[in-house]
Amino acid sequence: MSNGQRDNDLHADPIVITGMGALGAGANSTADLYAAAVRGQSPATWVDLPGIDQPLAASRAPDPEFVGAELRWARRLDRAAQLGLAAASQAIAAADFDDAVDRTQIGVIVGTSRGPLARTLETVQEFERDAVAPTASAESTIASLSGVVSQVFGFGGSSATLTATCASAASAIAFGAIQLLAGEAEAMVVGGAEASLVPLLAAQLRAARVTGWDDDPARTCKPFDVNRNGLMIGEGAAMLVLERASSAERRGATALARLSGWGLGSDDGGRTGVTADGEGLVRVMRRALARAGIDSESIGYVNAHGTATRLNDPVEARALNAFFGEGRVPPVSSTKPVTGHCLGATPALEAVIAIESLRNGCLPATANHSEIDPECALDVISGSPRARNTTAVMSTSLGFWGVQAALIFESV
Repeated sequence: MSNGQRDNDLHADPIVITGMGALGAGANSTADLYAAAVRGQSPATWVDLPGIDQPLAASRAPDPEFVGAELRWARRLDRAAQLGLAAASQAIAAADFDDAVDRTQIGVIVGTSRGPLARTLETVQEFERDAVAPTASAESTIASLSGVVSQVFGFGGSSATLTATCASAASAIAFGAIQLLAGEAEAMVVGGAEASLVPLLAAQLRAARVTGWDDDPARTCKPFDVNRNGLMIGEGAAMLVLERASSAERRGATALARLSGWGLGSDDGGRTGVTADGEGLVRVMRRALARAGIDSESIGYVNAHGTATRLNDPVEARALNAFFGEGRVPPVSSTKPVTGHCLGATPALEAVIAIESLRNGCLPATANHSEIDPECALDVISGSPRARNTTAVMSTSLGFWGVQAALIFESV
């Protein structure tokens, strides 16, 4: 199927979201996550990690709770897989699949940057003691994040975990949509999961000089602010159930929003950066817009990548101005001061927040933002949330190795 044929099919029978689930930023549900974003108060606290010489400002996710079959499967899994399973359980419950749905036609795609990193490091310790657990091989696979969801719920469709650095979950959402358009599945459970509070990972990010600092951990992340100095780490997971509108209507499911457009791409900005003009991000936003079949003026809100690093924020601002036109960029916010930067899971958490903003007509503010950096010439929502009804919103993502993504959601 050509891109043109695929897009025509998308418009004739749209892809809708019929379930969502999330854990992160002290939130146990999508409602909790969106409420935290609207409050605009960072839950970051000091976290002491072994081998790290000073406390780390971080946004923790709640410990997931499992019973029955979920508990049996999740007991020894890495925390990332546990968080993903908990978020998927919420999304699947919300989608309310009945017995008429063929579970062999439901697939799972999960995005992650580091996967089961802690379990892998634990296996190294087991190896040094000559006591590697029989289950370590399976539990240390990146595919455990998607595999456990497929196993617990008896789904027989495609099951995969993919990585595209900090755009991983956006890629998972896009590839899930492509599976539906290709007729390879009746529904897809897609999203991302990341357990980032691992000493090795914290040391890597510090060595890359992308982590921020403030005397108050809750004020560490300051996106688009003139005083920003780096990101704040978070952990969490979010999952969405995607299906065709005809399928949702046939089984009487409630459509929360439409995934109307997506764009994926990369540039040659280096290992940890993006090109100074942001042209790669402009390209993926144009791809998403063309696929959605709308004009840029229809987009009423952008949930930006907004990491609060010195490099990322001006580049993203330039890209948004190039895409929408100088002075025509809709209201923008970054919710990373609340969620923390959850690496590969971040786009899924931000997709949930963007969808809830679309549904509720209330756009979250950018916590800790007080003075705009002149290099970031955007209408950054700050101070308090902004009431605005719109029919379309966009979420952008950037990652190491020049990976970029944009997702567009529309009201139903």
